Amino acid sequence: MEMDKLREYLAVILETLTTPSLTHQIDRDPEFGLKVKELEALVEKINIQHGDSTLPNDKFSKTLDDLSLKIAEIETYCDINLNRLSFLQNLKPLD
Repeated sequence: MEMDKLREYLAVILETLTTPSLTHQIDRDPEFGLKVKELEALVEKINIQHGDSTLPNDKFSKTLDDLSLKIAEIETYCDINLNRLSFLQNLKPLD
C-alpha cells in the first residue's frame, strides 16, 4: 500500500473515533479512551517517520506493526461491546 494512502486511511479512522457518539463513549470508558490516545500517538509517529528518510526500515516496520496491533485491539474492544447488545435483535414489540 502506498504510504500516502495509508496516512489518508488513518486520518479517516481518527476522524471517525472523534465523532460525538464515540467521544461520549471515550469519556465514559477510560480504557477505550486510552486505546484511542495510543492509536493517535502511533499515527503521529507514522506521520513523523514518513518524512524521515534516514530512519532505518526496521524501526518504521516496528511502528507499523504496533499500529496494526492497536487497531486490532480497538476492533476487538468494539466487537465485544457489540456482542453485549446482540440481545436487542430478539426484542419484539408488544401487541
